[in-house]
Formats: sequence, structure tokens, C-alpha cells
Amino acid sequence: MTERPPLVVKIGGGLLRTEGLDGLRRACAEAIELARDRPVLVVPGGGPFADAVRAVDAQVDLADDVAHALALRAMDQLGTLLAPLLPSAEPLMRLVVPRSLALVLAAQAFGGRPEVPQSWAVTSDSLAVLAAGAIGAEEAILLKPVAGVVARSNDAPVRALTAGELEALQDAGGGRAVDPYLPEAIRRTGVTVIVRAPGGIGTRIVPA
Repeated sequence: MTERPPLVVKIGGGLLRTEGLDGLRRACAEAIELARDRPVLVVPGGGPFADAVRAVDAQVDLADDVAHALALRAMDQLGTLLAPLLPSAEPLMRLVVPRSLALVLAAQAFGGRPEVPQSWAVTSDSLAVLAAGAIGAEEAILLKPVAGVVARSNDAPVRALTAGELEALQDAGGGRAVDPYLPEAIRRTGVTVIVRAPGGIGTRIVPA
């Protein structure tokens, strides 16, 4: 039987902020299930740890490279919480196809890569997509405390978008469930992205 292509799963720190460890447990259980029949690379979000870096940046105006380095370490702090919930996951310091289930060490895997912009417009959302492109994954799933991408705060999620449509939505003030760089990351890599809550349906975003 031909092995299915690898998959990237981002476990968002917003789940910790809104649901505590229960949210992370649900997301990790889903990643473990997905890894039963394909290699899965888990990318941790930043959540409250990245929020702390943003607060320091707002106070002292960090240099871009310093803020970027601290934000990657914030992802690793969430990764430290995820590790015991993913007991079979191997830690990966490089962006390579995992043997089965793996948890990326963000500071080592993403640090110093010239193709990764050093900007708050680029969060773990886009990093997950860039990781998917690097390992040849066709899809990246972004697990967040949202039902999907919406045009306005009280709207139902949009079920399908192109990267260009997402960009237009963000330009009009919507699409805030994902970072501003995501449309460009999708176009650069050709990766399809699903934005959803654990166990949900969410929004599917295709390159074109």
C-alpha cells in the first residue's frame, strides 16, 4: 500500500487560552489519530506565551530579529505542554518528513531560515504552512478555537476560499482567524489549508 503524503497539524495556543489543557488534549488526540495512516508533523502555536512577547515588544520596541526569536521560543513553550500529551511524538529540530508522529522544535527548525519573514504578520499559522511546503505535505490543518474563517464577527464560517479571496476578505477587515501572511504562504507553497476547531469542519483554503 502506498503511504499517504505527510500532513502538518498546527495546534493553536488559543485552545489553551480558551479551554485550558482540555483544548490541547482534544487537539493532540486528533493529531495522534491522524498519524495512524500517515506521517504527521505537529507545529505548536504560541498562544499566551506569544502574547507575552507581543506585550514586551509593545513596551520596548524590540528589533524584528529579537522579537522573531522570542516568538519562536514562545512556540516551544507551548510545545513543552504538548509533549506529554503526544507521548509517541519524536522531537524534530529540522523540517523533514517524520517517521510517524513528530513535534517540531520551532526555534531550531525555523530560526535562521531566510524564507521566513521576521514580522508579526507571520505567526505559527503561516509557519505551519511553510513547514508543510518544506516537507512536501499537500495539506496543513490549523486547529484553533474557531469554527472557521468568517467575513464578520457574527457570520457563519465560509466553507471554502482561495488564497486570493482570503486576502481580499482580510483587506476588508474580515478573516482574522488566521494571520495576514497566510494567503502569501499558501501561494508560495501550493499547500491547502483547513482552519477549524478540533473535530470540526471549518474553512478550506486552496491556493487558487
